[in-house]
Amino acid sequence: MSITIAGIVKNGVVVPNSPLPEGASVEIHLNEAVLEVPPELQQELAAWQRASANALDLVERLAQEGRVDAEG
Repeated sequence: MSITIAGIVKNGVVVPNSPLPEGASVEIHLNEAVLEVPPELQQELAAWQRASANALDLVERLAQEGRVDAEG
């Protein structure tokens, strides 16, 4: 059975839009059509990416602080 999962290439690495199952065999097909993304949507997507990165940094910092507090 074939499942289609879209994604994008960032810094030469394929990043899928949804998680892939471990051990899955994949085959990459490039789409011929280039999607036009309006500048407003590009800005919104960039803002979401920054927010996501900031949230991850915060979670990692809080986890590290929790370890320090637990250790005394």
